[in-house]
Formats: sequence, C-alpha cells, structure tokens
Amino acid sequence: MENLNFYLMADPHYFSKKLWVEGNAIEARSHTDQVILKESPEIIDAFFKIFENDNETDTIVLIGDLINVGEKLCHDEFTEKLRSLQEKGKRILVLTATHDYNGCGEDENTFVAVGYSENGTYQVPCVRREELDEIYRPFGRDKAESEYDMSYSLNIGGYRFILLNDDGNGHTDCGLDDNGNEWLEKELIKANENGEPVLLFTHHPVITPYPVYEAVAPTEMYGRHPILKEMLMKHGVKAVFTGHSHIHTIRKITDGEKELYDIGTTSAVSAYGKIRKVCLKDGYADITTVDLPEKIEGIPGGSKQIADSCFGGYYRRLIDTAVKDYNEFLKLGIGLIPTEKAKKFRFIIRPALKTFSKINMSFAGKVGRNYSGLDKNEICKHKDEKVIDMVFVIIDRFFQGDAPYTPDTYEHKVIFGALKKADQIMKRLKIDLSKHLSGIDSLWTLAEPLVHNTRTGCDREIKIKLTDEVTYEKD
Repeated sequence: MENLNFYLMADPHYFSKKLWVEGNAIEARSHTDQVILKESPEIIDAFFKIFENDNETDTIVLIGDLINVGEKLCHDEFTEKLRSLQEKGKRILVLTATHDYNGCGEDENTFVAVGYSENGTYQVPCVRREELDEIYRPFGRDKAESEYDMSYSLNIGGYRFILLNDDGNGHTDCGLDDNGNEWLEKELIKANENGEPVLLFTHHPVITPYPVYEAVAPTEMYGRHPILKEMLMKHGVKAVFTGHSHIHTIRKITDGEKELYDIGTTSAVSAYGKIRKVCLKDGYADITTVDLPEKIEGIPGGSKQIADSCFGGYYRRLIDTAVKDYNEFLKLGIGLIPTEKAKKFRFIIRPALKTFSKINMSFAGKVGRNYSGLDKNEICKHKDEKVIDMVFVIIDRFFQGDAPYTPDTYEHKVIFGALKKADQIMKRLKIDLSKHLSGIDSLWTLAEPLVHNTRTGCDREIKIKLTDEVTYEKD
C-alpha cells in the first residue's frame, strides 16, 4: 500500500450567482436555510484553492448534494470547476445525491429548480436523475473497476475506494437494493482477498449523528443502514464517510470485537463550513478537519462575516433586535417570521424574548439544584452569565461538532439538574417520551449528546486502524 492523502467535501450545494438578485425572495430563502446559497461560489472556490495548493494530496472525494436543487446552470458551472481541478492534476471522485436532480413528479424527489427575482421565484431548466451519470462520469466513474447503478468501486494506491449512491427514489428508499447489496458484498470480499483496506463513502448517515436525529427523521438516514452496518462489520470495514446531515461528528458502534466509525462531515457551505483531510499510512487513516479559511476572496469579512450572518449568528441577532428595535426585527425576520403575525403578537413576542435574554445562570442553577448537586455558593458565582449565551454555544456546536460542556462544568450540571427535574415531573404525569421518540426514554437522554461529546471524544479528528484480519468460512 502506498501512503495516500485525500480531501473529502460534503454538501457543497453550489448555487450560481446568475440565478438570483438581491431582494426579499433570496433573503427569505437565506433566512430559512442552514446552508449559504448566496456566497456558495466564493466558499467553494476558497476550499478548491486549498486543494490546488496542496501538492501532497491529489485525490478529492465529494459525497453528494453538489448543487442547490438540480439547476442545470449550477451543474454546468460546478463541473467546470471540477475540470479545472483535474487539469491541475487532481483525481476527482464524485457521488451525486437528492439535491442534484429533480424528480419532476416521477418519484418522491419534489425539488423544483428556481431562480430568485427581487420579490419572487421563476422556474429554470433542471437535470433529471438519468442525466447525472453522463454529467459526472468523467469525475470518478470513468475509472471504476466495478459499478452498480451509480455506485462504483476502484483501487487507489492499494486501498479500495467504494462510493455508494444512495439517492434511491429521492426520499424514503435511499440506499442499495438487494442486488446492490449483493454487488457490495462481492466487492468487500474481493478487497479482503486482495489485502485492500476499504474506505466507504455514501451521502446519508449510516450511524445516527445524535439519538434525536434518527428518532425524529428516520428517512434522513441511509435507507437500509442496519443491513449496511452488519455487512460492513462482518467484512472488517472500519470507516464510512458520510454527509447530508450538515453535522460534523465522528460516531462509533462495536459488537465487542469489531468497530465501525461513521465520519460525518458538515456542509462545506454552512455557517460552520469544514472539510476533512485523510492521510492513509501503514494501514491507518489519520482524519483531521480543515476549517473555512478566515479570508475568502469576494467576502470582505471572511468566515467571521459568514458565521455572524447565518444560522446561529442570525438567530442571535434576531432575538437581540426584537428586544432593541422591533421594526428592525420585522425586516430582519422576512421569510422566517410572518410579518403580520409578528406585528399582531408583538405584545407577547417582545416581552418573552426580553425576559429570556435576561435569565441568568444562577437562576437556571437553582431550578435543578436538588439533582445537580450544586451548592448555593457555586450557583451565586454565575449571576452575571446569561442562559441565552449558553444556548447559542450549544446551537453553534450542534453542527460543527464537539459539544461544549464536559461533566465537570457548571453548565453541564445546570442542564442535567433541570432536565432530571423535568423527567421526574413527566414521570409523575405518566408522560412516556419513548412512545413519541423511539429509543429516547428521558429528556436528559435526548440532550446529553448536545451538551457533552459522548461519541468518540472528538469530532474533529481521529486515527483509525483499517487493517484487521478477516477470514471466511469455506462452503
């Protein structure tokens, strides 16, 4: 096996600047989305510049949702960028996913390709699923040694790269069918016989990022993930790289002997845009995180401007503005908050947000003191700290990984105490959470992974041994 490095990018959601103009329509869309459409070309160019400048890394893997929602113009522009990388000597391996085509009423993919005028939208030419193979075959599949539908397998430097297309019918049936699973198992057996460590790539999560994710959105997982997990562990596969959720996490499952890691990568064009770099050496995968560069050509404030203006930063500004200037709050909330309802219920919304903004951590500490073990002196120390600040730290970390508060922190104890108290109240009221959320038996079970990293201890980096020996029983 050679020493080999590769970059992995998930969910670039490229959107052409030719498909929008400034106005209420694009602002409304931006306010309701965690990805950053307007600046997506600049962000992608910034990451592609990293690829170009890394002379030690010639392989780039992209795992689906390449563009916004199937716009033909976006595919044309994005593939031009991929060709430019190829011309600079880079090997490109691409998977497509549900955002890359329109079902046009023939399957459950209900996306409609549109552009944004000042106050509305208009339909634009789209790409159908059957067109994707021709568009992206030059980016990986043309070098495949084996294929099934739009999944493919190839050897690079003694490693077996297997890329699974899991867009299915666009929603509820993502993942390989029975014939596809048969194809995959043959590839895994062949890889083991040839001594090729396997790197598997697919779009949807195979191991749930958080318990609540699978509980509330089971169709956002790889469609047949129990079958896939069992197969991968049977054949000694250690690492599967996934996207889709826009959550940057590393999760592990084990049967007591074998382990499987799901390395989830957030959207490159989210408010917390990141990619992964993987260094393969001596049978190990050394996986690290590359953050969005601080300076981005075309975006004056760089990554800080993006973080402040999108998602967590945007919602925090929205709350602060509601308290200070309600008319500005109405303008800022276009697309997210119905203006007329916000005006009608101003007498409720503004005082409620004002009160929430003022709640301090000492008050929060008192709520669950009987369960948290906090004493009065410790609680009093935190009277100048605000609950709202803690909440937005958790929101920010939800997508970028590494939940912020370890068990020894005051914040962890406060949340634990408050939720344990709430769990006891629910128990007295005979409210069974597990009836509504599969696998979730308490509020604390629901919240703990968001408060503290209960996964592998770090979502940004890990080193995984890829080469456990696998033997097969003879017939």
